[in-house]
Amino acid sequence: MSKFTPAAIILTGAGGASGAYYYAPKPSNKPTSSIIKVKFKDKYKAALLNAKENGDSQLWKKKWDLMQEKEPTHPKLKESLQKKDQNLHKEACQEIYSSSVMATPYFFDFKNYCSKNNQDGLGGSWIADGSESKPKPKNKWDDKLTKLKSAKKDDLSKALLSLHIKLNPQEEKGKSNPFTVKDENRKELKDWCDYFASEMFFGEGGIDVKSAKEYCIE
Repeated sequence: MSKFTPAAIILTGAGGASGAYYYAPKPSNKPTSSIIKVKFKDKYKAALLNAKENGDSQLWKKKWDLMQEKEPTHPKLKESLQKKDQNLHKEACQEIYSSSVMATPYFFDFKNYCSKNNQDGLGGSWIADGSESKPKPKNKWDDKLTKLKSAKKDDLSKALLSLHIKLNPQEEKGKSNPFTVKDENRKELKDWCDYFASEMFFGEGGIDVKSAKEYCIE
């Protein structure tokens, strides 16, 4: 969930699965003129793709492939698809980087085709197993859930704290039930990891990043 969403998205009523995750930006004490001048390359510095030769080449290819099935808004991104020109893709992203984030129509272009998400930025091998139980090899979510069950509450993001509580139900006095991972537990952890992996990368700090490293990455 990002507090950095431009006002344009709120004003236009972005909805659906993606829109549901966004909140309005917090009020700022800065003069309006200063806010309007804030550019993508300044506000979302950690998420920018390196456009130099061979810089982030695999990520550029990944974003290019993703864009083939979509309809971008930025004119030069559209042109890059029409001409099948990946250099135009990079040029369009550079133009977005240098543009204002205020009232922009290009936020989702930036997020989807011109920036790193958390999976890109954090790297590593993100768990790809489904949520169903399996005998051999054991579902990779099981060890993560066992670890999450015994985690300290202060070390968990809000979403994983909720799951942690579910994994530790209050037991009746004198009874001790063995811990068993359920499909619904795997699904809840997997859904959070998948969501967080797809969100924009803001750097290595924060409790969500710490939780993702512990419970989403092998």
